[in-house]
Amino acid sequence: MQILKEDVRNKIREAALSEFKREGYLQASMRRIAQAAGVTSGNIYRYYESKEQLFDAIVQPVFEQYTVNMKEIHHKVELSYQSDERINPVYFKNIESTLVELFKTYSSELTIMLNQSTGTKYENVKSDLRQLVYSILERVLLTIRGEETRLSPEDHALVQMLSSTMMEGLCLLLRDNEEGDTLRKLVDQFLFVNYQGINALIHQETRKRSGME
Repeated sequence: MQILKEDVRNKIREAALSEFKREGYLQASMRRIAQAAGVTSGNIYRYYESKEQLFDAIVQPVFEQYTVNMKEIHHKVELSYQSDERINPVYFKNIESTLVELFKTYSSELTIMLNQSTGTKYENVKSDLRQLVYSILERVLLTIRGEETRLSPEDHALVQMLSSTMMEGLCLLLRDNEEGDTLRKLVDQFLFVNYQGINALIHQETRKRSGME
């Protein structure tokens, strides 16, 4: 029985990280990954039985950490609906902090999970996050509106636009920029601007509401 070498496994993972980031899961090739890692096409399957297993090995760690953090935020939002708790912009700050911290540790992996996971069990992560942002914004506006139980068509369009803009903007930054300090700064600034803009909108709506009472 041959012993699997950790240095070879690491080379395969590094090559796969580059391949998945460039090509996405569906178009990625185990043959190209093997060539980039300096192993034969047959040998790569001794380390990873399939492309899916290799993709999991790369994305699963960031997905698990992301899931833990987002579940906590989502739970708080759900409780606010049930208890009529007043929700506030700190939830956006929590999402921002979670994404920034994940990005610092798993830059390429996060990029792959959000942008290049079509055809895998992770392909709905981006839309789920967009829906979470939508839920928070919806709850904020409903709280401001008082007795209203559902968003007006205008508010719905606004919330839809804001949540989509946040996610698509983040994904574009991750897709179109190389790793490094510049990208980290861009992501941090982008999320900060989103948070500040949403916070300003909330204060504006609150003042308008107060003026009507």
